[in-house]
Amino acid sequence: MKRFKSFFGSSPGVVAMIWEDLQKTWINEAQVPPQDRKIKYFLMTMHQLKRYPTEIECEGMFDISAMWGRDWVWYFVEKVQALKAEKIVWPDDFGGEKWVITVDGTHCWIQEPQHPTWSQDSRFYSHKYGKAGLNYELGILLSGSKLVWMNGPFMAGGNHKSVLTKKGLKEKLEAIEKKGIGDAGYYGHQGVIVCPNPHDEKVAKFKSRALKRHETFNGRTKLFDCLSGRFRHSVDRFKNCFEAVCVICQYQIEIEDPLYDVIVEGMFD
Repeated sequence: MKRFKSFFGSSPGVVAMIWEDLQKTWINEAQVPPQDRKIKYFLMTMHQLKRYPTEIECEGMFDISAMWGRDWVWYFVEKVQALKAEKIVWPDDFGGEKWVITVDGTHCWIQEPQHPTWSQDSRFYSHKYGKAGLNYELGILLSGSKLVWMNGPFMAGGNHKSVLTKKGLKEKLEAIEKKGIGDAGYYGHQGVIVCPNPHDEKVAKFKSRALKRHETFNGRTKLFDCLSGRFRHSVDRFKNCFEAVCVICQYQIEIEDPLYDVIVEGMFD
């Protein structure tokens, strides 16, 4: 089991469920027709996301030409990514709670993009890596183990507040009159995001546990080498891989490894 997970990123049960859903899903972009249901190439894709090998390494490991293997890997990456329409969905009803999600951005290291004048483009500079990066905004449901918002990628040189304002989440929260919980990077958006502060002692632990749980999900995505090291492909391919990994992490949560509960006994005593 340990070897399987280290090679494909998930347990056999999770991998099998994704493979089954690719055949049975109602999402046209994700559905794999009978003539393309080649389990070897699907497993190559899972290995690609987990270990992020070079094409030469894959050629020897799976006994397939680099060009042929490349085409099949990206085919299945896009299929898994398309399952986001089923697995990562903004709820129709959040119930009576006022605070409904945690919000955070996560940075990933990428190959330095070319700039027409300078050797580096400061818009991509990630303060977390000290190198070029991309940022994704994620929202996780407070009342359950579920990723419900995924937006990006954005140049890592921006901040959380600019992404929140310009790219849709602020409008979504305002429309339903709900709020999210975010870290200090969201100060200035208290209308839709509540942040830690020294005057809310009664809920400080709740906010802290909620944000740490969110970091747990971010950490799970970084267990996939395509997101933890330098991404060698294009920005479009990064989007394919990042969203496919988030879909896989959501399967893991639903099948065998849910996120911990935010509220614990005695929290508000």
